[in-house]
Amino acid sequence: MEWFSAGLASKDHVGDIFSTAPRELARALTLQQTVELVRTSMAVVEELVEHIAGSNEYRQSYLRESLLRYSSEIAFAAAEFYARAAENRGAWDARLQDLVLDSILAGSSDDALLARAAAAGWDVSKCVVALVGPVPSTQVAVEIHMEQIRRTAKSAKLEVMVGVHNDRMITIIGGIEATDIPEVIARPFAGHFGAGTVVTGHIVSNLQAAHASAQEALSGFRALSYLTDSPRILAAADLIAARVISGDTSAIEPLVSKLRASLREDVRQTLACYLETAPTIEGCARALFVHVNTVRYRLKRVLDVTGLDPFEPGDALTLRIALMIERNSTNL
Repeated sequence: MEWFSAGLASKDHVGDIFSTAPRELARALTLQQTVELVRTSMAVVEELVEHIAGSNEYRQSYLRESLLRYSSEIAFAAAEFYARAAENRGAWDARLQDLVLDSILAGSSDDALLARAAAAGWDVSKCVVALVGPVPSTQVAVEIHMEQIRRTAKSAKLEVMVGVHNDRMITIIGGIEATDIPEVIARPFAGHFGAGTVVTGHIVSNLQAAHASAQEALSGFRALSYLTDSPRILAAADLIAARVISGDTSAIEPLVSKLRASLREDVRQTLACYLETAPTIEGCARALFVHVNTVRYRLKRVLDVTGLDPFEPGDALTLRIALMIERNSTNL
């Protein structure tokens, strides 16, 4: 009533009512609660119009019209205030996620990483996986593709961080299970990357271990240039040979250790003979003076232990590189 009686019935004055409101107001009261508060206040005042304006119908009409304009402007001012607060909060969340993503890529796993991730709304105890793929076409703003990735994650009830580093877009997906398959997780997101292959890292137990998955995916993405063709989605674990050739020798260390620790010497000898000397079962059997079924059994043992098939060209290359590195480390 001070606004009305003082002759301040101006749009500018009403619009400034939230200008001094603290940010905490947006946290303490929702927009819906604020609108309900305004509606209730206006309803109470409207009930008292006759008491305030007296019996003069002109004054009553003018007061009701002013109340309608006042409540409308208050509602618009509230909407603008909450929209600005949401925009600032969104920008702050995006900045937090950028810091978390940078920390992951740098290999940081300290308390600051967890604090920032928690502030951004992440459940840091859930499993995560990294995806690396080409930056989308410049015909559509990259930010739009990134927002689509966030929406895709939200619809699947997953958490996501996404950023662009040079010629690659890096995505960290959280809220998954240890039993999930990385390629399946990546499928709904692949369409928001640029043309080419999206490489997945392995699933890790929590956000603190995300660096390992991200580095694996980055290593796989760098190794794609060594392939003549590749599918839309590919696990970095399927790119071991190319990763080693591109300089990531750590990619093959688990396989080298497995060959050394889990395969008998005669099995390793048979594998080496088949891959390096006599690339047929019969020829390998003659070279080793054993029965062909013995060769088959030993090569089947390699598949059982390593998951790599000596009869498949890509796996055979990976196994041969692993044998060479294992042999070199033994001779040092």
